[in-house]
Amino acid sequence: MILRSSYFMLKRMLRGYVGLVMLTVLPLALITVLGLIAGNGVDEKLGIPIMDGIAITMVFATQLFGGNYSMEYIISDLLSSNKWRMNSLPYNSSIHAFAIVLSCTIFTALQGLVIVLFTQWVYGVNWGNIGLVIVVLLALSTLSHLAFVVLVLWMKNHKTAGNVSTWLGLISIVLAGVWFPMPETGILSVISTYGNPLSLSQNAVYAIITGDGISRGIVSVVILIASSLLMGIVATYLGRRKLA
Repeated sequence: MILRSSYFMLKRMLRGYVGLVMLTVLPLALITVLGLIAGNGVDEKLGIPIMDGIAITMVFATQLFGGNYSMEYIISDLLSSNKWRMNSLPYNSSIHAFAIVLSCTIFTALQGLVIVLFTQWVYGVNWGNIGLVIVVLLALSTLSHLAFVVLVLWMKNHKTAGNVSTWLGLISIVLAGVWFPMPETGILSVISTYGNPLSLSQNAVYAIITGDGISRGIVSVVILIASSLLMGIVATYLGRRKLA
């Protein structure tokens, strides 16, 4: 039942052109423009082409907002005035919620993978081991979707939940030092390195492509997966209370 529901959810998402544009076309356009500006420059700190850093950051920053898919479908199907349709069916709401999160997670991770492969083939971006990159993509995508679901189940106002989730994504980008450098000492340095999803994903991929900071990369992946598991437990608890 879950696989069948997930299949129909994937077909449903393919009809949503806005999401496809925002999470695939727009990031590719930004990577292209910023890459042209960067030219053949090299990031002295990381020892990789600036273009590679732009692509890596853009792919994972986009995943931070992919949870909007799960949030919107949870609201539309299970929390809005239309929820009576789902309740009238011989179909458990919790199963449908799980199918939504599963299909949306896979869908946004695939969108990220499309950008990874495109930038590798067209722009020559070095992603290292693609299999490991997929693991990081799935871990971040899972965390994003579960976090958005937790917010929408926890907060009474759905609009507020959407705004909070957007701000959390933006804060993660700031803490990762995308817009301006973060301090390299003190608590902010720890938060910038291990305290936000974007930095954790970057740590893992930089370790893959450079061979440096392997231990940091492993720790980052473990934190991503552990955070996803914790968020899944919270989402399950809230879902049983609100969707029962």
